[in-house]
Amino acid sequence: MIELVSCSEDILKTVSTAARVCYSGSSVDKLMEGFSEEENRKLIKKVTSMGHLSVVEHAVFTFSVSKNLKEELFKILQEKPFLNITEEKDEFIVSLNLRTMKELKMVFPDFEFTKAVSKHIPDWLI
Repeated sequence: MIELVSCSEDILKTVSTAARVCYSGSSVDKLMEGFSEEENRKLIKKVTSMGHLSVVEHAVFTFSVSKNLKEELFKILQEKPFLNITEEKDEFIVSLNLRTMKELKMVFPDFEFTKAVSKHIPDWLI
């Protein structure tokens, strides 16, 4: 079983602001409030299509993962060390960023973990 525990608040605004900070001299507060959802979507599609995926690393997701996926998680961790895994008594708590989630779809598309977390990738990043 894989269950979303938490994620960054307003992912689109967070990621689009990160993209704008790279190219703007404006304050973060101004960049957070000055654009519509459609403008933010267009920006992220443009930036990520150019291969600038570091901006989506600012969105973080945390999942509760059953221990029967230990082998999958170990294989993923060997390939993608950007997971934070904490072992609890009956489960793992796994945190990863949006870029890693997107990359897992290419590297481990058939893993149960990948399929479950991929459902949380926003449509503007697919």
